[in-house]
Amino acid sequence: MVRRDECEFSNYMIHPGHGRRYVPFAFISTKPILSFHSTKCFAQYKRKKNPRFVPWTRTFRRLNKKSSEAVIAKTRNRKSNRVARAIVGMELAQIQETRAKRPAPKDRSAKRKAAEAEIAFRKGQKK
Repeated sequence: MVRRDECEFSNYMIHPGHGRRYVPFAFISTKPILSFHSTKCFAQYKRKKNPRFVPWTRTFRRLNKKSSEAVIAKTRNRKSNRVARAIVGMELAQIQETRAKRPAPKDRSAKRKAAEAEIAFRKGQKK
């Protein structure tokens, strides 16, 4: 099994052969070796930035509900129902009456199947 570390700043996974390690020597820490995903993460850590306020970190994304599942759920909830309304110069009853008079849309599935069969026949002839 491949060992993967987690970045101290961004919480990204660090794959073998990647990342950077830092040993703080000015103070005694509980974790003597700190692993960082990139030099960008290391620089932000050295500047004492808080990862909760840096938008590209996993911590920020987790706290602010930026995961893809949450986005999909939001878009599903936003759909609204269409409501028939009156237009200036025409009442709702008149609009519904004219819509009822219109012929029903034709079923084109048989026509499509015939076209697909013809295309398949042409492809068969080419071989």
